[in-house]
Amino acid sequence: MKKQLLFIHALLLVLFAGCRKLEDRHFSTDLAVDSRIVRVAADADTTRIIVYAEGDWRMEPAEKVSWARLTNDRGSGKGQVIVQLDNNTGNLPRAVMLYVKANGKTDSVSLQQRGLVPALAITDTTAISIANGGSLKTVINTNVPMELMKVSYRFLTEGQQNWLSDLSIKDGYLYFKADTNRSAEARSAIMKLSYLDALGTTTTDSIIVRQHPGMDYSGALLKDFAYVKQLLATGAITENIYVEGIVVSDKGHPNIAKNLNTAANKHVLDKTENAIAVYVQSADGNSGIYFKTKTAGDNIFNFNDRVKIWLKGATLDHLANPDRVIVTGIEAKQIMAKEAGNTPLIPKEKYIADLTDNDLYTYVKLKDVEISVPDGAFTNINEGYTARMDCYPTSIRDIKGNSMYLLTNLDVAYRRDGQRVPQGSGNISGIIVYETMDRFGGNIGRYAIRHLQRSDIALAEDRNNSFSNTLVEWSRFKTEFAATPTPAANPMTPDVGAGNISHSAKAAMDFTANGIYTTNDYNGLLQEATTNKGSVSNGGWGAKTGGTRLPTAANTGL
Repeated sequence: MKKQLLFIHALLLVLFAGCRKLEDRHFSTDLAVDSRIVRVAADADTTRIIVYAEGDWRMEPAEKVSWARLTNDRGSGKGQVIVQLDNNTGNLPRAVMLYVKANGKTDSVSLQQRGLVPALAITDTTAISIANGGSLKTVINTNVPMELMKVSYRFLTEGQQNWLSDLSIKDGYLYFKADTNRSAEARSAIMKLSYLDALGTTTTDSIIVRQHPGMDYSGALLKDFAYVKQLLATGAITENIYVEGIVVSDKGHPNIAKNLNTAANKHVLDKTENAIAVYVQSADGNSGIYFKTKTAGDNIFNFNDRVKIWLKGATLDHLANPDRVIVTGIEAKQIMAKEAGNTPLIPKEKYIADLTDNDLYTYVKLKDVEISVPDGAFTNINEGYTARMDCYPTSIRDIKGNSMYLLTNLDVAYRRDGQRVPQGSGNISGIIVYETMDRFGGNIGRYAIRHLQRSDIALAEDRNNSFSNTLVEWSRFKTEFAATPTPAANPMTPDVGAGNISHSAKAAMDFTANGIYTTNDYNGLLQEATTNKGSVSNGGWGAKTGGTRLPTAANTGL
């Protein structure tokens, strides 16, 4: 009996302790909110927060913001606060802390609104600086302003600290400065950028910066471009020589050179060629040389840099038809000097017929030109093939009747942005190059031009400001005339002028499936790779069991 009493007593103690523990954890209603974090969509216009209190309460933001407004910020007992929100689509996530007070107590709610997913990606894994230091840049893909990022450095070389500075982001590039390396050893550092967004997510990327020590260029002789292009032997360069010139390409720009398909898979692009291509013209702009750096990291050449390049150790190739040279294997340590030009670089002006082989790899403004077929975008292609092709040649012509191609790589941001190409005439500036295009018949002419910015294509927008007259023009297959075609109104009736297109093996009025039929045209102004791949559904036409005759226009001589 005594043991039973002891057991009951112990059980009562346990139950009493359990009851005390439950009492200690009991939810207090003096002041509480239904959630510590309220996270809403970017396009949300309202949200609500439930408040529990015994007595009167009031809610207010920790800081005044314009995008969130409390429509009823006070109450008594259980109540709710309605928050009106501005649309945050297109902006980074944002947050504000809300405080609610009652009976001398304070509680808090973090109100968070989604937005753009923060992006922070530095293209180069390594940046290389010459011993003299100076400004460096690398392509960066980010939607985060520099002032919102946290920057940290880890200097890897013992005794070498704080030699990187002046970070900024402009026009898709990360710029920074390296001090002169006065030691006899190379040095390196890791520069890290990070961003903590309002939702608590950290986005980060980093780049290794390596700087060469001073090189011994003693005894190197200055040679002009004519010596390199005419007298220097093909192959490995053993002469202790250097050249001086002005850079007309731009590191990281997507429209510098033709990228190649990989040897292993012809449907996959290797974009190394664009990353290592450098064009340098003589100080007078009369001659140019194509340089290829050893790696993308060695390409530290910016547009309008004044440079001295040591050629010893590189390799020279002489090429004919057209006459040109390519110097490969250039490393950053071979850049004896590099300074940004302090005046704008002005292109020389020429008509197409006046171009010579010496103009290759120089900065030129083509005068009085226009796009030959001024329709669609700068790259009228089936967007489904962008993984296996890289460049589109647009035919241009000048007022004297000569023509060539304007080259646009598919990574150019404005190549197909919803804006139609200009229909008038004007000038086009860029780098004169020689390239072949396997997907466009191979040889596309002796010269072509690569633009570096949209403003280089300085053509009038309106067709009325063109030196050409449109005699006849077809823009689409007119399906509305297919059922009952007449000579005056049929699917091949031109939009401008008088003319006809006929089938070589069928009657001219055969617009059945066996005659001339509608098909896709790839002159759409938007990429829309996941929907119509840039195509216009009835913009083109085809023909079966025979060819289609060339267009003929009345009284035009066509």
